[in-house]
Amino acid sequence: MFDTLTLQALRLPKDSPVRRARLTPPAQRAPGSDEAFDFRTLAYGAVWVPERRAVILVCPPLRELEPVLRHARIAGTAGALSVGRLVRYRRWDALWCRAAGDPGPELDVTLPAEAGGARLRMPVMPRIGVFDRLRCLVTKSKDNELDWIADWAAHHVRAQGTEAIILFDNGSTRYAPAVVTESLAAVPGLKAALVVSADLPFGPTAKTVPKNRELFFQSATLNLARLWLLRRAAAVAVNDVDELFVSRGARTIYEAAAQSWLGYVTAPGIWRHAATGQAPRHVDHQWAFVPEKPCTEKYCVRPGGPLGGLAWDVHGVGRYQFNRVAQARDQRFLHCRAISTGWKYDRSRRDRPVEHCPETRSILMQTLGEGA
Repeated sequence: MFDTLTLQALRLPKDSPVRRARLTPPAQRAPGSDEAFDFRTLAYGAVWVPERRAVILVCPPLRELEPVLRHARIAGTAGALSVGRLVRYRRWDALWCRAAGDPGPELDVTLPAEAGGARLRMPVMPRIGVFDRLRCLVTKSKDNELDWIADWAAHHVRAQGTEAIILFDNGSTRYAPAVVTESLAAVPGLKAALVVSADLPFGPTAKTVPKNRELFFQSATLNLARLWLLRRAAAVAVNDVDELFVSRGARTIYEAAAQSWLGYVTAPGIWRHAATGQAPRHVDHQWAFVPEKPCTEKYCVRPGGPLGGLAWDVHGVGRYQFNRVAQARDQRFLHCRAISTGWKYDRSRRDRPVEHCPETRSILMQTLGEGA
């Protein structure tokens, strides 16, 4: 299966009398942050969980918008849903709704009068079982070079045994999401890929700590994938297109997670630099900073393992409380500095000396260079 799907989120109409309030105080907001903030999304997706007879709405933090969904009429083919408990996480919410039976392919949502009373429709996420028992990789992307995406996928297939990829395309303007699907379909050894087109606000970064409290999109879509597609996956690794998991030894990061008593491992990151500024690729990132410059860890988790019920976030599961004990000594990732659109900050400047790393060259040449 190589396919593209458009995420049709439940959003307040533009003329709604209510909207989500900013979490960051005005003095800490960067210029343009209102344009990046998600004022209107109520739910990214609805997932039917038949064994619980429930529909889970995966939402940005609802806060003052919780009454909008609680007082709305939400119905599927089996009748009206009963809105139940709201579980709050750091940057997303899960609203559980009881259902008499299978809600069918679509929910009919009528907002309460105080929210404008609009009647909206929201698809229930389609049943897709192709990722069951596969070693999967999940990421988000916007306007990354297609060669970068293909190289990132090819490295993980060859070096880690990745079998399937789920990529959330956050509103790319340089190409259609189906073009990304075509690029992934051309990667030898990849068995399945789903590109989810999700043109929704990613969220603004604040000027001071906590900088990322309004970045709802990535955390919420990770958990949408967890609840919707990946509950029966063999193992799931999470990183970005500029990051390459590498192993010191024979076992892959998926095998490390499978062998862990937690069913979960973290891998620390190290920056790698490309010597040339002429359209660099991952394979060009053979230079290490001196001294070495570390990055916050990324991870791999077995959904059916002891921690499988915890929420996923950008750098780990839960609230990262297991990250240190779960660190795998033989796993790490290379953070490729020039693989960037510059959306967060300018990474083209070199702020410290670099030296060539033969070990990195050997790894990258085997997966993406002459030895590939």
